[in-house]
Parts: sequence; structure tokens; C-alpha cells
Amino acid sequence: MGLSEFIKANIEQITVEWERFAATLLPDEEFSASVLRDGIVDMLNEITLDMEQAQSAEQQQGKSEGDLKREPQIEDAAERHALSRLKMGLSSRQLISEFRALRATVIRLWQQSGAEFDTISLYDLIRFNESVDQALSEAAVRYSEEIDRSREVFLGILGHDLRNPLAAITGWSELQMRVQEPTQYHDFAIRIFRSSARMSYMITDLIELTRLRFGSGITVNRTVADIRRICMNVILEMEAIYPNRDFYLDCADVILGEWDADRISQVISNLLGNAIQHGGVTSRVTLSVKKVGNVVELAVHNDGTPIPNDAIPRLFDCLFQGHVTEQADVDQSTSLGLGLYIAREIVTAHGGLITVSSSVEGGTTFTARLPCAASTGSAGRREPH
Repeated sequence: MGLSEFIKANIEQITVEWERFAATLLPDEEFSASVLRDGIVDMLNEITLDMEQAQSAEQQQGKSEGDLKREPQIEDAAERHALSRLKMGLSSRQLISEFRALRATVIRLWQQSGAEFDTISLYDLIRFNESVDQALSEAAVRYSEEIDRSREVFLGILGHDLRNPLAAITGWSELQMRVQEPTQYHDFAIRIFRSSARMSYMITDLIELTRLRFGSGITVNRTVADIRRICMNVILEMEAIYPNRDFYLDCADVILGEWDADRISQVISNLLGNAIQHGGVTSRVTLSVKKVGNVVELAVHNDGTPIPNDAIPRLFDCLFQGHVTEQADVDQSTSLGLGLYIAREIVTAHGGLITVSSSVEGGTTFTARLPCAASTGSAGRREPH
């Protein structure tokens, strides 16, 4: 049996091996088999199709020199796979290791099947390695292009969003220096404070992104804290930044637990800021807190245009920016597309889960569920992807 026929006949066994290896790349996550297997069947089919294509000596020489162009009828499963792995948080090194594992798995299983290695088998092996190299090259190029695109988008967003509050600070400061009426000082000081706070939120998000992507991940320092007190402090801060918006805290009782108070404050602040940005300008933003067993549920609700269904799966992706409604207070935006991503990482580091529901009738609600105590063996750290 030729190698391409062997691959097609044993595609399930190869896929199981792939799934087992893919699960080791992100040991702290739990993914379904369909997610872990993403792209493998399509890629194997494309590899066998490429192997079975007639190839001249000139074409083979071109491939050996780096000309890895596929035939027009062969699709781009490797590129699609690279994009899906990037969204999952895999590094380029992890992506490449998947292809190494694929190559080794196929050759090992083929050898164990008792295949006789002759001139034809050697040719099959050469064609197989060429095809895997093609797929890896396509995946690596697509991964790099997407990283570069994200970096350009990020820098553009950063420059634009930081420029606005900085210009406001400069303008209001100049006016404050010129005016003679003391009562106007207070108004100008408030506006300067609000613009400074917007910049502070953005810079904080940038620092957290750096830690997540290139540093030690989210570190959680748990102490006994009152979640009600944490929420009250964040609400007061948001009211100072957005004096024209209506905030309501629904939490009557003291609720004690083991949390990183600063990190949880960051989660709540990001969720409230998201509600301000994407909710209607007249919509009340409600923060509800309740204890269910050994779990505290923090729910941030706002009315307004619901989140499109196709955007919900991407809400917690790094650098994803949803549509801002026309009624939203766009000028007060602090979004770099990082707030929900960082909120999810902090909640996960606490052993919790964050979800969202959105509809015309029910409005939009983000719910963070946090265990009141650290689980046994928890390291209190969320490693970067």
C-alpha cells in the first residue's frame, strides 16, 4: 500500500494521535475533540491529493529550492488551521510543533503497518515530506501575516485612542490657565481628570497585554476581601469618570471570599466600561452581585442594541473591537480591544468563568462567576498563551 493510500485508510487513527498531541499544547484548557482536530482531516486530504499529482523533475527541483506553490485545485486548509490556532492563543512555535508531530505520526504508523520500503516507498516518503513542508510553509506565512496585521491594527487603534484624551487634556489645561473665573476651574479639572482616567485605563490594558503575551501571565494574589466593597469602589470611580451616566449596584450584603481585590476591580471596571461604550447613552448600567453556593456571580447589564450573534464567539479575543452603537458615548471610549480579553484572563486565573447573553428583549449581560475560595492546588497564575 502506497503512503497516500495508507493515510486515507488510516485517517481516523492519525487524527486521534493529532488530537492527543494538540491537547498537550494548552494543558490548562479543555477543548472539544472537534476543536483539537480542527483542520487535520482537510490537511491530510490535501496532502494526499498533492502527493498523487503528477510531478516533473523540474517541479521537484523547484520544490527542493523553496518553490512550494500548490496546484490550483488544492485549497488552503493549512492557512485556515493557522488562523484558528492563532485565535486559540497558540504561539508560532506550538503551531510548527503540530506539523512536526503530524509528520512523525504518519511515518511511525506507516512503518508499524509493515510497509515494505523500496524505491516506490522512498519516492512516496519524499512526496509526503514535500507536501507537509508546503502545508507548514503556508500555515507559517498566514500566521505571520495575521500577526503583522493585528500589530498594525493595534498600533493604529493605540495612536488614535490615546491621541483623543491627550488632546483633551492639553486643551482644557490651556483654557484653565487663561480663565479668570474660579468656578470654571472645577469644571475644567473634572474634564482633565476624565481624560487622564481614560488614558490610564488604556495604559493599564497595555501593561496587562504585555504580561500576558510576553511575560509571566496573570498573577493572582488572594486575600480575604469583601466583594461588595470592591464593587462600591469601582462604581464610585466610574461615576467620577462618567458623571452623566446612571450606575446601579444591586448587592445588599457583605460577601467575603478569597480574591485578588485589585484584579477583580479591573474585571468590574472593564465590564462597566464596555457597557458604557456599547450600550445606549440613556441606558442604566446595573452591577448585580449574588452568592450561589461557594460561587459569587457578578453580572453587568445594559440595554441597547444587542451584540450580533456572529460577534459573540470573538468578544473575548485579543484586540477584538465590537460595533459601537450610535447612541453610545463614543468620546468616552477606553477600548483598545483588550478589556474583555483581560477580564476573561483574570476571571480564569481565579478559577472562574465569564459568559455573555444578549438580545433585544433582555439587553446585554456579562456574568463573571468566581469561586469564593481558591481550589486545592491552584497556583494562582494564568500562564500566557
